[in-house]
Amino acid sequence: MKNKHWLVLGIALYLLVNIAGLLIPIVINAAKYAQVGREILDNHDWINLTIGGEAYDQKPPLLFWIAALIFKTFGISVFAYKLGILLISLIGIYGTFKLGQFLYDNKVGLLSAFMWATCLGYSHFHNDIHTDTLLVVPVILSIWQYAVWVKSRRDYHFYIGTFMVGLAMLTKGPVAIVIIGSAVGLHLLFTRNFKAMFNYRWLLAIPIVLLMIVPALWGLYDQFGVEGIKFYFWTNNVGRISGSYAGKNTDPFFYLHTTLYMIAPWAILSFVGIFMQIREQVQKKWRLNAGDEFYTLGGILLYLLINSVARAKNPHYEMPVLPLMAILAARWALLIFEKPHLTRLKKVVSSIHLLSGILLFLLSGIFLIFVFPNPRGWVWLVTGVMLAGFLYVLSWRNSLNKQLTYLVLAVSALLFTLKTHILPNLTSYQSGFEACRIFNEQANEGEQIHIFTPNSRYWEVFLYSKNYGRYIVTPQEFEQIAPPANDWVFTDPAGAQQLAELNIPVDTVRVFQHNSMTSLSLRFLNPRTRASKLKTRYLLQIRND
Repeated sequence: MKNKHWLVLGIALYLLVNIAGLLIPIVINAAKYAQVGREILDNHDWINLTIGGEAYDQKPPLLFWIAALIFKTFGISVFAYKLGILLISLIGIYGTFKLGQFLYDNKVGLLSAFMWATCLGYSHFHNDIHTDTLLVVPVILSIWQYAVWVKSRRDYHFYIGTFMVGLAMLTKGPVAIVIIGSAVGLHLLFTRNFKAMFNYRWLLAIPIVLLMIVPALWGLYDQFGVEGIKFYFWTNNVGRISGSYAGKNTDPFFYLHTTLYMIAPWAILSFVGIFMQIREQVQKKWRLNAGDEFYTLGGILLYLLINSVARAKNPHYEMPVLPLMAILAARWALLIFEKPHLTRLKKVVSSIHLLSGILLFLLSGIFLIFVFPNPRGWVWLVTGVMLAGFLYVLSWRNSLNKQLTYLVLAVSALLFTLKTHILPNLTSYQSGFEACRIFNEQANEGEQIHIFTPNSRYWEVFLYSKNYGRYIVTPQEFEQIAPPANDWVFTDPAGAQQLAELNIPVDTVRVFQHNSMTSLSLRFLNPRTRASKLKTRYLLQIRND
């Protein structure tokens, strides 16, 4: 680990692939969250959130406030929004470094921050921005500050940690307490630190957090009454676990295989790290000494166990615990490559890493040659340089430095391919962008674009339009809202048929062949069968008959 060239390389490639992603437009839920921020400015109301003119209760407001502040400062710019979130996330990378450093040492801190910043999950969900993207920051900072308080007893660390809990609650709601509470609480339990566990300051933390989330609760109560408060604390959380509110996924191993790509290319080190950490605790009979830690396992295991039995499952739900996985991966990576008694495990890990690196480059090649052939020459050039570097590094003596270098080259090649070639090609099938372009060019002042029917609910239609209208679900609601003549409608074949049945005169401005960027199948990725997966969408304009 004396040679730090891998760190310089990792930082350079990290900047390259993430800057390349800033120009990629956002879709579906990511576009929805940005649109909520836009409507905050349009409504001049930072408390009562809306989406498409309707009251919004799904998520607390912190991400939307940040979006609104960015839009207020730089205009409605998705580039500025994504860059702003990326810069905020640097604080989370720093927090990962500090927690790894505090729990173990400086090498673990640096390596864990490096792994977190260069994994696939980090890169993907800083392009497809969700509340979980932002949640990582206050969660990791809170755990770090509470850990420092437990050891130092300096009260300001406790209150900084509590402030971060409040920010986390303003980002995603009570789910944040599960991660932070299990990380800190289980550590105190297994270290038998009952003095800290039953410290009176925890009672002071309750009103501090409640005071911080007042704006979220105020808006929910103002728009939805008591049901809004219930939704925040109960329905949106327990309802997703039971499936009574959302979700129907019954796969108990969802987060097992999801982790394989979310923290790739460091997945094998993460699995090994979690297994070895558990094995270490079992050997100690779960009775930790003063210098041991259970923050990482505590934050990971209980949260993923709850999420695994929940009916609502999504890859981005795993985001807040990935830095904790990175810390364990970093700790055990250093031990595996430094301790002679782990030589056999080192050989196994090295072999899997080599296979992983080859597969990542093969995927890049498949995307460039088969899925969307004929990329621009400079894409081939950059990817080729990375491949040459990968092949060169394979000649090095087997070490952790070698593993880190060629894996970050491999994952950077894949990410670069995706962000500079694949995703731009996919946007041509996301018909909402073209619909917005036509609307923005042709619509007169005062004309709005509406979304009609659930199958056409692509929030980028509102985010990228110069004058968004309403999201209309049913024909009855369309009649009730009665959009005026000359307004525009984005819809599907069922919506077009329903408008005809309502005798609403429309002109067909454009018919699109559509496939959502978030719904990719092998048949779509195969150019020979792609046409069979395309759906029809319409851009209509209401006539003034």
